[in-house]
Amino acid sequence: MRHARGGEQTSTIRDAMQQAMQRHAAVFRSSQSLTEGVEKMDQVASRMANISISDTSMIWNTDLIEALELDNLMSQALVTIRSAEQRLESRGAHAHEDFPERDDKEWMKHTVMWMDDKNDSTIGYRPVQMNTLTNDVEPVPPVARVY
Repeated sequence: MRHARGGEQTSTIRDAMQQAMQRHAAVFRSSQSLTEGVEKMDQVASRMANISISDTSMIWNTDLIEALELDNLMSQALVTIRSAEQRLESRGAHAHEDFPERDDKEWMKHTVMWMDDKNDSTIGYRPVQMNTLTNDVEPVPPVARVY
């Protein structure tokens, strides 16, 4: 990364990522916005191969730090929007307009995603533990969020 000599600045790619996530994976989302967002984020992520680092020093290199931070944020954005696209329900503060209700029978599970160096992802799930680690506190059952 330190010696990347592509044609795009970190800030330009970061701005494209932020705009895509804000537009397609906001709190209120739909299947269409998420599908479009996954496609857009895949395009934005591919631009990382063309990133340019102008400062190659090892001392106080903010250009490199910003690029490394963007690399991490890009991975997080990709797994966030891909996970959101496959979850067909509203949960917590995220409202899926095509699926306004919670679906505990199908979706009371944690989404886990692995991504390789080519940005290909594998999705998995793990169960939600509905018990506490002490007998002093009772578990809090899930309820629908109402306003």
